[in-house]
Amino acid sequence: MTEQAEKNKKCSPKSAALKTMCPQQRARLLAHAEPSREARGWMEACRQRVCARLAQERKDQKDPLQTSDSKSRQHALIGQLKAAEARNRIRQKRLQEEILEAQETKLTISCQSDAHSAARLELLLTPQKRMNIPDSLNQRQRRRLEEILADEKDLTIIRT
Repeated sequence: MTEQAEKNKKCSPKSAALKTMCPQQRARLLAHAEPSREARGWMEACRQRVCARLAQERKDQKDPLQTSDSKSRQHALIGQLKAAEARNRIRQKRLQEEILEAQETKLTISCQSDAHSAARLELLLTPQKRMNIPDSLNQRQRRRLEEILADEKDLTIIRT
């Protein structure tokens, strides 16, 4: 027998010396003693509950990982949709700005006092990047416009 087992035998709960000890000494002595059959049963039941609880927690942790993966995909998809909506809003604002600018330019050109000034202003104010806009002038009107622009002394326009 080991020393610990010998001590436990000496310190059995039936011992008269144990009854005469103060509670602190008795607690220290019984801390090293072998627990009773009833206490061992309670300890085993408690350990089984703890193990079952840990197993359940591990199982529960695996499921949220799968749902969190789908949630993260869903969040990424929502982020992409929001970004696309923002890009679309920006594009719409730019188009609206270009339309307003073109309308302002047309109004400024149409308010000129004579056709020569209007044609020159139109050439100056038209945007540098040209879009594929069909020409609104036919060949005859285009020749007339070029003739007006080429006339430095306004002889074509002024008729007195």
